[in-house]
Amino acid sequence: MEAIGDFAGDLGYWTGISVWILFLLVANFVILVSLPGGWIALGLAVVFDAITGFSAVGWIPLAIFAGLLVVGEVIESALGLVYVAKKGATRWGVIGGFAGGLFGAIAGSGAVPVIGTLLGGLVGAFGGAVLGEYLRDQQLEPSLRIGVHATVGKLLATTVKFGLSVAGTVLVIRAALGG
Repeated sequence: MEAIGDFAGDLGYWTGISVWILFLLVANFVILVSLPGGWIALGLAVVFDAITGFSAVGWIPLAIFAGLLVVGEVIESALGLVYVAKKGATRWGVIGGFAGGLFGAIAGSGAVPVIGTLLGGLVGAFGGAVLGEYLRDQQLEPSLRIGVHATVGKLLATTVKFGLSVAGTVLVIRAALGG
């Protein structure tokens, strides 16, 4: 009878760990739709560690994860704004790309949840940068080129932020599993 109790306890433990890991992975994927999934994953890791008396993960992996997320935020800002400026955008194009990306993500969320946010953000960054540059210079070809750079910058920024969050998540999972 004791073996059944041990098995049930182990099964419950591993089920809980599996659900926690699933939540961490889902949290990371919401980064792709412009939501703060990395911070949600960090919060889930802290809660898990608190439940275990701060003995499963540890402060060092949690601090490293938080550091990776901060680096991701800085890189996202730099790539999203500085990248397009380095490619020749004026202040109008940079502001247009940023505002367009934000507006596009919101509009895309309303049109098609989840994937609409990502696509809307990319289309919005393109359209906003093109509009900003066109209003300033009244030239379509250079404005379209800047729009493409704004889209690439947004895509690169999201990819880097996602990658850093996944790295932090893997670190936390390995620490929790004793790896």
